Amino acid sequence: MRTGFAVTLLLLALVGCARAQTPDEAQAPQAQAAASAQSPVEIADGRQAEAWVDLTEWQARPPMQRATGAAQAHWRAQDPSYEEEVLVMDVVDGAFTEPGAEQQAVLYLMSPWPRCCPKMGLAVIEDGRLVRNVAFENVAQDLKPIPDLDRDGRDEIVYIGSFGMGGQNTTGFTLVSFGADGVTEWSGPSIQDDSCAAMQPGATAARVTALPGPEFTIERYSKATCEATEWQSVGGPEPLELDPQPGTSYVDLPTE
Repeated sequence: MRTGFAVTLLLLALVGCARAQTPDEAQAPQAQAAASAQSPVEIADGRQAEAWVDLTEWQARPPMQRATGAAQAHWRAQDPSYEEEVLVMDVVDGAFTEPGAEQQAVLYLMSPWPRCCPKMGLAVIEDGRLVRNVAFENVAQDLKPIPDLDRDGRDEIVYIGSFGMGGQNTTGFTLVSFGADGVTEWSGPSIQDDSCAAMQPGATAARVTALPGPEFTIERYSKATCEATEWQSVGGPEPLELDPQPGTSYVDLPTE
């Protein structure tokens, strides 16, 4: 697309028909060039396993006490008999609600039941203050900060979760962005599938990357056997269409 634009400009100059550009038009090729020059950001890679880190001490911090207290009130209002088991799952750094801010995003569990859709929370902390807190139901164990993809000045967050049943295990990811009007999410395909625990051979995985826009790319891999240690590439990188959706399942909770 950049090549076609350059050729068009050259032809216009040769015939003396070049017109003046508006500031936005003049900056567009520069923005495209800057985006093209960037390296893709890894969103998720199903070939990799995250190491467990004990984050129990985070649960006693005042902003997390406020976050889990608000979440407790929310979930008890939904289901007074829900089985509570509070656990901080992961913590990452970034600027998630304000450009240039130094914040921590904290993924926490309120109840692991039902197994299909645990009761989760995502808190954002800045300078020891709870600045955002949302409740949602989904399988999520790990977080990953993603440099601003939608060009709003705020970093995105990926949460990754694995779910197993009957020997089948599936890992997926969701990319989320905080905005003034709520949460926007891009739900992705599974990034790992295997039935090794059910004695079914083989597994599949995927690696997803993105450029600002965002523009997503997926690379697929496979293993012939569960004992294999190396993933084999299946084809090359392909475009992946993920449409942003309003995160209607995320409930904003009080921060005070």
